[in-house]
Amino acid sequence: MPATTPPRYAWLNGRFVPWDQCVVHARSQGAFWGANVFEGIRGYWDETDHQLLLFRMHDHLRRLRQSMKVVRMVTDVGDDEIIENSLELLRRNDFRTDVHLCVVVYYDLDPAFDPMRPTDAVGVHLTAVEMPRSPAYARGAAACVSSWRRLSDDTMPPRVKTGANYHNSRLAQHEALRNGYDTALLLNQRGSIAEGPGSCLVMVKDGTLVTPPGSSGVLEGITVDTAEALAADELDMPLVRREIDRTELYLADEAFMCGTLSEIQPLVSLDRLTIGDGRPGPVTLRLQALYEDAARRGRGSAGTKNTPHWTLPVYPAVEMAPQ
Repeated sequence: MPATTPPRYAWLNGRFVPWDQCVVHARSQGAFWGANVFEGIRGYWDETDHQLLLFRMHDHLRRLRQSMKVVRMVTDVGDDEIIENSLELLRRNDFRTDVHLCVVVYYDLDPAFDPMRPTDAVGVHLTAVEMPRSPAYARGAAACVSSWRRLSDDTMPPRVKTGANYHNSRLAQHEALRNGYDTALLLNQRGSIAEGPGSCLVMVKDGTLVTPPGSSGVLEGITVDTAEALAADELDMPLVRREIDRTELYLADEAFMCGTLSEIQPLVSLDRLTIGDGRPGPVTLRLQALYEDAARRGRGSAGTKNTPHWTLPVYPAVEMAPQ
């Protein structure tokens, strides 16, 4: 479970502030309508090197800018400033465990106090909290197909990572929890599998990884991209992007969820039907090990071509004294 003691500091619009002072006005468009875009980045604590590594920070910021473009949001806070202050925030809070860093760009209080009117008022806040791994990472998750449908690109585009979209996710996740499941899968408007409330789906079938494409009502996942690169480099296994039927997933060899918080989380049943033998499968377990090596130790196994640029160290390296 996440820690319940808050960290000391957050960052809000150019200033480091005490945690409880990182607030925006209730009438701001970001608070009133969920008019924001955001990214969550995991930081992994490496006990051996006593280092905290942010995983794929630059890729998350690239996706943040893509979301901003779609919602026509402009800020003069650049990526370098976000990275610099994120690192300083983590250092000030002296995190020595896995963390979840959130970068949020939001529409602020309109001068006319109208939460709907287009505005140039934009703010940024950074927060980070301790974030241990979910127990479902080891045992696997039980999912159901939600009665709620996934948003579509012509309604509220899911490829934009905005707070407002997550009400759709919240409805699905709370329904699943009330009915005794760990999580949900949402169908898109065509009746195919889209994604989970906060993570993408990957199916293992006949030696191939399969995931729904970006046009199927999903956030185009950075963790899916990670799994794709690791599988290609280390397992010689391709990833195919295509629609997945609900019943096709029932008959999959394995399945797992991909996301910043879920990481590579085995999916062991759907609608109380076991997937595979009802346990985390061999491909999933191998990808978990490869992911762990890349994210927590900043490297892949022998032959990996794609991992060296994925991690960003938080603390200065300790130099060894000459002997």
